[in-house]
Amino acid sequence: MAAIEFTAKEIYSRVKQAVPEVSENYVVNLINEALIDLGQYNLKTEYAKTNLVNGQMWYGLDDDRDVTVNKVYRCSVLNSDGEYIKIPRLVNQETKITDTE
Repeated sequence: MAAIEFTAKEIYSRVKQAVPEVSENYVVNLINEALIDLGQYNLKTEYAKTNLVNGQMWYGLDDDRDVTVNKVYRCSVLNSDGEYIKIPRLVNQETKITDTE
């Protein structure tokens, strides 16, 4: 199941169709309260593995399960020496900036 995304203006427009006299400020406050409520739930973590294909640059994260990926924390590749190498773009805080680090 893919995530459905709306902007605050789109949500306001839909609410206005149902409740014409509602103010935009009221709807924005409701959206903000909902976002706070959503942030109070536990994080659901998923782990996955895939096989690399020579020359393939992009890999899908959707494996037909009812899981929507909204943040990738770590991605590692198993090299021929049996070591897992982290993908630097996903671990910016660990990327070496100079040779002396």
